[in-house]
Amino acid sequence: MRNTWQKENVFKAWIITVLALCSLFSSQAFASKMASQLQEAIYLFEMKGEVDESIRQLEKISRQGDDDDKEAAFFYLGKIYDLANNRAQSNHFYSRSQGFTHNTSKAYWLAGRDAATNYAPERLLQKVIPLRSPIRKFFPGKNANILFENGHIAKIESGMVIEIAAKLKEGSHLLHINSDGMWYQNSSRDSVFFKPHNSPNQIISFEVKNISQFTSVNGTAIAINEKGFYILDRKGSIIKGNTDYTSCQLQNEQFINDNFIVNCTDNAIHFISASSATESFTIAQYDIIQKSFVYKNNIYLVSGNELFCYSLQNIKSPLWKVAIGNIESIQAFENNIVTLEASGKITLYDRNTGAILSSVRANASNIYSLAQGTLGLFSNEGSVITVDTLLRPLWGFNLAKAPMTEPIAKSRFIYIPFDNKKIYAIDAHYYGQRPLYSSKLASQAVHMAKRKQWDNISPILDSIIKNEPGNAEAHFLRAFSLEQHEVSEKERQKAWAEAVRLSTGSPQIARIVLKYYSRVIGASFASQLNVSPKTMYPQLFGSKKNLYTVDPATEQLICINVETGKQRWSKHIGKIGNAPVIQSDENSIVISTGYQMNIYDMNKDLFNKPLQLPGKAFNFTMTGDFIYASTWNGFLLKISRTTNNIVWSRKVYSMPFHVVKINRSLQLCNLDGELMRLNDDNGQTIDYSTNKVQVNITAMDGIDSTLVLVSSTNKLFLQNTKRKDFSPTQVLMENPIVSMQVFRDQNEDKIIISLSDQSILLYSSIGTPLWKFPGKKSIFSKPFIYDGKAWIDQGNEIIAISIKTGKVVKTFNTPGGAGTPFILNHTLFSASPKRVLYGFPL
Repeated sequence: MRNTWQKENVFKAWIITVLALCSLFSSQAFASKMASQLQEAIYLFEMKGEVDESIRQLEKISRQGDDDDKEAAFFYLGKIYDLANNRAQSNHFYSRSQGFTHNTSKAYWLAGRDAATNYAPERLLQKVIPLRSPIRKFFPGKNANILFENGHIAKIESGMVIEIAAKLKEGSHLLHINSDGMWYQNSSRDSVFFKPHNSPNQIISFEVKNISQFTSVNGTAIAINEKGFYILDRKGSIIKGNTDYTSCQLQNEQFINDNFIVNCTDNAIHFISASSATESFTIAQYDIIQKSFVYKNNIYLVSGNELFCYSLQNIKSPLWKVAIGNIESIQAFENNIVTLEASGKITLYDRNTGAILSSVRANASNIYSLAQGTLGLFSNEGSVITVDTLLRPLWGFNLAKAPMTEPIAKSRFIYIPFDNKKIYAIDAHYYGQRPLYSSKLASQAVHMAKRKQWDNISPILDSIIKNEPGNAEAHFLRAFSLEQHEVSEKERQKAWAEAVRLSTGSPQIARIVLKYYSRVIGASFASQLNVSPKTMYPQLFGSKKNLYTVDPATEQLICINVETGKQRWSKHIGKIGNAPVIQSDENSIVISTGYQMNIYDMNKDLFNKPLQLPGKAFNFTMTGDFIYASTWNGFLLKISRTTNNIVWSRKVYSMPFHVVKINRSLQLCNLDGELMRLNDDNGQTIDYSTNKVQVNITAMDGIDSTLVLVSSTNKLFLQNTKRKDFSPTQVLMENPIVSMQVFRDQNEDKIIISLSDQSILLYSSIGTPLWKFPGKKSIFSKPFIYDGKAWIDQGNEIIAISIKTGKVVKTFNTPGGAGTPFILNHTLFSASPKRVLYGFPL
């Protein structure tokens, strides 16, 4: 009796759950064309207990109804079988329902029931779709159309690549394609054509030549060329506009209230009527508009350091504005707005008020919508962290490389295109509530590794990588296992490089990988550098026990402990741009921020008060007591390092120039090769050189009384400042000069040159060639001179070249790449392109 009573209570509880869910999801379910049949089927089950008849009717609806009907029918079939404890059937129908739902709450609920009725690990990577030809151009959107290199046009559907149009003729240029048809130009570029999919022989032509920008929305297109713009209708009509928008940027597929949008150099976006080709209205900003985005009759603009939201009802003033960092992308997510900053910060805003709903920071270079109610945070290394509607993490996966464009979400799969002739199809219904199959295999592999079963681990590692190409644990164990076997150094280095690269998105795994990795390469440490993914090659500075780097994307100065590689602190600098002018010595770091310079005093551990410049900084020259700042508009300033005050300032040229201090005077040379000498005490002109170097000067330095100048004509000029009546010595190089440094070695002055072909050459102070070294794969080709050696990165290693012989005398392996080396406290530091900081004892 007790068991019967318990079963009845359980059944009543489930009925209450069903009724609650019916109430929760009824507005969507009963908006369908077979709403009455759905209500009848539910009534038969709930009130009359006629289970078989209810199932029969729901199955009929699932076959004959529209998408909303099918979603509801599968949902209720899943519930009925769930109540009957038939897990296999309920799981099948829940999964089918989830394939049709557009309700986020329902999608999450169904994912929960899927996990409760099926305990098997999830194979997230469902299939790999090989492509016969590489992708030439991808047209994102719900149809996901692709133009291949061989001219074929196709879409992705049901796990297959399906051809949708005839092969594009050789030389033709596909401008746009959607579900209705395609717009393209002929090989001579003198006309535009529209070809509908349903009537491919009814081609409509438009006489518009040499199109530079094009987009199409709702059957109407806008084309911009050097003569103006044109509104094209797929029915054949064409209207030429009167305004010139050739210098503006057309906002692709952004359309609002019958208006196309162009972003112009007047710091405004202009709205062009699709029906009349006239300008409807504009929204102007004080600063350049970097991004624009249209969503639900609101317009979102990124300008200066702010995000603005405008409504069409009042374009004169924004609905709201918020302070932001350097925005990489802005898009809609779950009826709100989400932004990605260059620092990796992702912020979710209420679209109506601008209130911050949630914010996270991740190793993300792109963000894309994935399954219903989820957002994927993609890194350059191929890792993806998927978050929910409040940016809370759901699951992580690694595809081993970043997608070439945004993923395409369909009912069954999410397709992720790559440029290497394949497309990955992952499960569109995975919400992280079941373990991943690759993670389960990885746990088994770790268990085997702890038991040192290296001979048996290889097959399971292959299986992990097949299911998750970028699984960091599998690549780490593969690299580790190769250390136990006799394989080539090149093979071991390649395995470690992949393990390090793929671990960057997971701090916990990265710590383990880098710990063992540093031992293998003989480093004191290898640690993750906390800079933005956009900062590919961090520049290193140092003093005493601290190492420093500047992260332009996050606008931070970062201090690092030289003994451990761990970050000590970071300080905000200000908006410094992507290519700031930076100079340093053992006491200070000078950084340009727009029209001012910031001096960080390493001895006092603080920034001095910023100094205003009369123009943007071109170069900084540092001596013991002073800093000399030259600007793009020709000003020179002398700044006291003791008082942080400007000693004197004057305009010396009308263009950028280089400056060096030789003895007690300043030697100047502008980009046109005009030389000038100034009194260091007051900035007054001492004399002009009669020997103008008649070429563009790209760099300059000084040795005693000799000026060393680098020209854009591949020449090195050595000008004696005491004998100005003598023409300079000229040394011709085989290739452009990338870097030039002067230094003292064995009581002799030397000049070291790097060329664009990676060659490194050493010259005496009078231009005599001493040796030449054939370098390779260096990032900036600028050696670091230390202890009689020239240290330089060479791809997957750092080498030391003897200044005396020009031969390699020391090598440090850096699988996965290295950056320009820096030496401090007898330790060599280098930051890799994947933001790994190495420290090698010398």
